[in-house]
Amino acid sequence: MKQRILILSFTLSTLLCFGQKGYLELSENFDKYKGSLREYYNDIFPKLYKDFSQQSYARYTSIPSFSEEYAFSVETIDNRYYIISNRFSENFWYAKKRNQVKLISHKTEIDSTLYLKIGNLFQILTQQMKTSEKEKRGFDGTMFYFATTDTTGQMKTGETWSPNDNTVLDRIVKVCNRLFSIDKEKNSSHSDIVKEIEKLIEEIKK
Repeated sequence: MKQRILILSFTLSTLLCFGQKGYLELSENFDKYKGSLREYYNDIFPKLYKDFSQQSYARYTSIPSFSEEYAFSVETIDNRYYIISNRFSENFWYAKKRNQVKLISHKTEIDSTLYLKIGNLFQILTQQMKTSEKEKRGFDGTMFYFATTDTTGQMKTGETWSPNDNTVLDRIVKVCNRLFSIDKEKNSSHSDIVKEIEKLIEEIKK
């Protein structure tokens, strides 16, 4: 456990200004990591992305420093639209027995309007990604990943580290967290989410 904490502390060096940026940065290459971190990334995504399409229409992932990791994917199944939400029962990094960490999953049907708006948002976000040469993480926070498949069939993934409150990226994260928990939302609230996504799309297009 001490070794994991030391590795995490060393790797997740703080960059205070990162959360102020209004765009995603190109997701890092996990192959660069060695040892425990390499093992963590190799193990977590196949488990967390259970029942997700390999080439996702829209996929959102939250990797917190200490609480449980979670993700959702927007899927088409038999010509109907769904959000599949997966989360672990505990933080995967600190789990003493990772093979015993449970995956909690929910599948919620959505209408075509919300489906298209989510796809539009993710496409625009990944189109505006930039590359960073600096470390993007801090010790206590969350890394968020946004992935989609472009028109050429390639997966594009962008990331942001704990965006500052009330920034565009912070509002996007909050909308995605609502989408993750959409099984708890009333159907009438789906239109509110659509309106918020429309506002966000207009802002990030500026």
